[in-house]
Amino acid sequence: MNEKTLEKRTILVCLSSSPSCQSIIKAANKAKKQEDRFLALYVGLKEKLNTDNSLQSNVDLVKSYGGEIHVLESNEIVLSIVEFAKRMGVTDLYIGSSAPSHSLFASRPIGEQLATYLTNVSIYIIPSAIASDYPGRIKKQARFILNWRDILIVLGIMAIATLLSVWFDRSRFSNGNIITIYILAVLLASISTGHQIYGILAAGLYILLFNFLFIEPRFTLFVYDSEYLMTYFVSFVAAFITGSLASKLKTVATSSAENAYRAKVLLDTSNQLEKATGREELIQIACTQLSRLLDRPTYYFNVDDTVKNTYACDGEQRPILEDSQLDKEVILYTAHNRHHSGAFTNKYQECPKRYYSIHNNHNFYGVIGIDMKGKRFNEFENTILLSILNEFTLALENETMALEKQAALIQSEKAIFRSTLLRSISHDLRTPLTSISGNAETLLMNGDQLQDFEKTKIYHDIQEDAMWLKQEMENILAMTKVENNEYLNLTIESVEDLIAEALKHCEKNDAYHLSVEPIPENLFIKADMKLIVLVLVNLLNNAFKYTPKGSTITIQVEEETDLVWIVVKDNGKGISDEDKEHIFELFYTGEKRIADSYRSMGIGLNYCYLTMKAHEQKIEVLDNIPHGTIFRFSLEKEKLNEK
Repeated sequence: MNEKTLEKRTILVCLSSSPSCQSIIKAANKAKKQEDRFLALYVGLKEKLNTDNSLQSNVDLVKSYGGEIHVLESNEIVLSIVEFAKRMGVTDLYIGSSAPSHSLFASRPIGEQLATYLTNVSIYIIPSAIASDYPGRIKKQARFILNWRDILIVLGIMAIATLLSVWFDRSRFSNGNIITIYILAVLLASISTGHQIYGILAAGLYILLFNFLFIEPRFTLFVYDSEYLMTYFVSFVAAFITGSLASKLKTVATSSAENAYRAKVLLDTSNQLEKATGREELIQIACTQLSRLLDRPTYYFNVDDTVKNTYACDGEQRPILEDSQLDKEVILYTAHNRHHSGAFTNKYQECPKRYYSIHNNHNFYGVIGIDMKGKRFNEFENTILLSILNEFTLALENETMALEKQAALIQSEKAIFRSTLLRSISHDLRTPLTSISGNAETLLMNGDQLQDFEKTKIYHDIQEDAMWLKQEMENILAMTKVENNEYLNLTIESVEDLIAEALKHCEKNDAYHLSVEPIPENLFIKADMKLIVLVLVNLLNNAFKYTPKGSTITIQVEEETDLVWIVVKDNGKGISDEDKEHIFELFYTGEKRIADSYRSMGIGLNYCYLTMKAHEQKIEVLDNIPHGTIFRFSLEKEKLNEK
């Protein structure tokens, strides 16, 4: 894994609206391997991305190659590229040879400037379609290097100042005006060059030229007037201050680039954490972002009394390293004390990793571990690290609160369900129980006086009420099992056996025409047989209950590639579109709206819906043209002949 990580490159392309930029993008893409990371950076105004068609075309080309687009709003192109390349760990940089500079004054080519700062990056300058390696290498620490470009700038500015001064001198202006011209030249030289030394050099040339050309005795370096010494001193101070200001401006530009990058990383991380679903995805995002930012392996540990497991920087779950007893000890210390420890801290300095506790005032979530690779974090890295950890902790807290809220909502819904169910049972079971009790009392008290046909009718009424109560109790018990998400006993069953079993348990009624269309042979499904039989029984009993006597009720079986549909049709009056939207709701009974009368509890179809949901299958209600209703539900087909 480590070898693969070392071989992986990060390729950066600098975007512009130039047509030649496409050649740069294609050259970079041609050099890119499958495992490499491909980035494109545009430095400038974001609005230009939407208004410049050429630039947008180049952006689209990068996206077509699978590249990532990044935008930095800055006027300092070189410094922005340098800071971005360092933070993203760029190994190869592709730029154009004629990329313009946004500096106030002309400067060295961008490629040369980048080579000065990015000493560990291979820079490729693309003048056409052919890439050429640009070697520029310097030491890591920025040092002053005397270069002819800045020297020529100083000499040119001072030459122009001298010509102007000669003209002023011949025009009989005072020496004070000439001094002003030279001081202005020193200031311009300080701003236009890359180091303070050139401003001081300009100040020295000013003193020599002014003294040699314009101070009596002329064309000598003698100074008789002591006032000029103070003027020379002021010139040196002005050159030094101007050079310092120019250096600070560059520092401010560097800081601005860092702040822009920091803001982008934090914004990306915040957006990703906000969109994430589940604890594991949150952990993966946090570890990945930290690993990219710091260029160090990052891990997440779930900690109880022992260190259970860890997530690596790519989100892959793996066991903790067994050969690192020290790491385990540091992780447990960090978790119990809720304070960072490990490398470059006051506790367990010998540990190669640094560990951070992820917690808030109320909850502890885990420990983040970062392999320090023997290097401390700089101020920028440490600031953005703590910011991401805070965002991560907040995201975990929100996720925990959401789970607690969901659990409380489920408990509340269950309490409401139980309360409503009890009210409905106590109301709707009272009538059949009263009927059974009354009929039984009639038989006991007046049985000898009743004729046989009267007794038969009472027996039939008692049996019918008892069967209805039995069916509703089965629905309630089965629905409670499904509501509590109890384990489904999935078995492989024959569709023919399923229908035969349902016909045994449904209400027998000779007033209806019940038919079963031919069932394909050797057709098997995978389901909880007991629950599915009850689904079909409920659909058949519903058809008997809500269609006129003499109606035809048909059972069909339809096959699809991976599904089997069980269909129950009737040719009754049908169900309105309004009722179809609520037909599977608990206690809903069609035109009566709420179960409030004998044999209208409204539980059966809701049970059917919950059961099919538990099986991850569908149940539907359709119109039976020209009139009537179709209920159908799907089941997973089991293809035994393919095993």
